[in-house]
Amino acid sequence: MLLVSASVWAQTNTPAKAEIRGKILLDSIWNPVVYLSHIPTFYDMFTMSNSMIIAESPLDEEGNFHFSTSFLPEKDNLYRLHISKKGAPAASLIIGGKDENHLYFIANNRSDIFISNTSTAIPVSTFKVEGYRPNDDLRSINEIVASGDNLETPSVSKDFLSRTINEKLRIMADTSSHPIVSLYALHQSNFEATYLENQVFIENYLKKWEDEESTYFQSIRTRFMQEKRSNLYIYIIIGIVFFMMGIVIQQYIFRRRKRNRTQLQTLSIQERKIFQLIQAGRSNKEISEEYNIGLSTVKSHVSNIYTKLNIKSRKEAIDF
Repeated sequence: MLLVSASVWAQTNTPAKAEIRGKILLDSIWNPVVYLSHIPTFYDMFTMSNSMIIAESPLDEEGNFHFSTSFLPEKDNLYRLHISKKGAPAASLIIGGKDENHLYFIANNRSDIFISNTSTAIPVSTFKVEGYRPNDDLRSINEIVASGDNLETPSVSKDFLSRTINEKLRIMADTSSHPIVSLYALHQSNFEATYLENQVFIENYLKKWEDEESTYFQSIRTRFMQEKRSNLYIYIIIGIVFFMMGIVIQQYIFRRRKRNRTQLQTLSIQERKIFQLIQAGRSNKEISEEYNIGLSTVKSHVSNIYTKLNIKSRKEAIDF
């Protein structure tokens, strides 16, 4: 009985063959070959070179392919599966549209993943990745991002929609326990453009994952440090500009006051008294009554004051 139990346990716990396999339907414009590339950082997702391609597999007559995963790293990494059109180089990437030719998925050397599609007209758009849960989460993130295009209407502002989507992605980044899934959600949330607005969240996020040493997190940390330095430089430049403006304004005010004092010295004692009342907002009649002089005399003094101080109105006199 113990032997039977042990035999059953051994059979049920024998690991399945680890491989990336699938069945892809393609029409005649595509080469019957699929290529596997390693994506070391999220900033490499839309770059392509022959050196990034780590394996290739022909499609049989029914569209089946497979890659062994035994040569992959033990830890999860991001990979890209792509196809190329006939006549195009293997290292060709089509981004967007019905002829988009690639998809991304997470795998390690123990992964058993099945990839399939349902349409030859838009082969990649109908790709389905099965067998490893983190890829379901990647698909959910992509659906959140794509929902912005589907929901955009004249009655909904693009900025409001973008903020809503980015908030959903930040929540997913904060709650996901898988490092690549979490970071992918953050990467898709337009975090660089909204860094200042969400700086506290991002710094707390990085602290939460401070023990994660993958190239994905290393590249993001480098970007954050560059962003912080860039913002620091901006603040320093702004500070210097305002400091210099303060000096210029101070010098202008000092020179103006010095010039004004010099011009005031050209006024007679009576004109200075009248000028003080003008600056206090008194009318010619009020000045006449204050000093018991004729209105015409006041007008004459005012005219002389304006000429000596090179001003043209009472407003300029008040601001002098």
